[in-house]
Amino acid sequence: MRSLNPACKFLSLLAVTMILASIRDPFWNLSAFAISMLLILASGVKPKTLLLLLVPVFLAAIGMFFTGYRFTAESAMPVRPDAFLIAGNSHIMNGITQLSRVLAYAGIGYLFALTTDRIIMVRSFQKQLHLPQVFAYGLLAAWGIFPHMALEYRRTKAAFRARGIKVFPISPSLLAPLLVKSVRWSEELSIAMESKGFSAKAERTDAMPIQIHKRDVAFTVLCCLILPATAILTH
Repeated sequence: MRSLNPACKFLSLLAVTMILASIRDPFWNLSAFAISMLLILASGVKPKTLLLLLVPVFLAAIGMFFTGYRFTAESAMPVRPDAFLIAGNSHIMNGITQLSRVLAYAGIGYLFALTTDRIIMVRSFQKQLHLPQVFAYGLLAAWGIFPHMALEYRRTKAAFRARGIKVFPISPSLLAPLLVKSVRWSEELSIAMESKGFSAKAERTDAMPIQIHKRDVAFTVLCCLILPATAILTH
């Protein structure tokens, strides 16, 4: 998954999400979640990290199950009489449907986020999806500032602790200096980029161009053509 073109991966997973949104069948949702988890683990993500990320997802899924169980419209239930062998109980079936959708959408989102390099993603969006250069440079510059913001936040917090002052994690006393320095860093970065010849209108070449390979086409066809056809035929 890490070797796929980010633009093709994004469009393909977006198509899968739209397909799942049009199908009211927990089987497809749970299958998408299971496949996403397997692909994430196969891409080298640590199981412990993935489990920690899934904790809020499971809490949200449980909440959606009880919401679907409590508020059910009988006419909106699936017509398949054999789905999970409990289709007769509309409340349970509706709860499982809502739960499975949360898991499916979260799994697909994590699949893209955890297997995609953000720098390559921006370059791919700029090349394949024609993202304007000003937005591409802005995103790359913002991601470059984030580590400095985190370091400055820790320094400010340590300064307050050294003086014996207790502050909340989102206290204005912590965020105000961070905001001022972020504006200063942004101005300095903008001036530096202009002095180095970066322009939103200038044509530029890529030292390492992002291209679409056969595996990207195969993945896109699988997600956008084969999967929808299979879902329609079997649903």
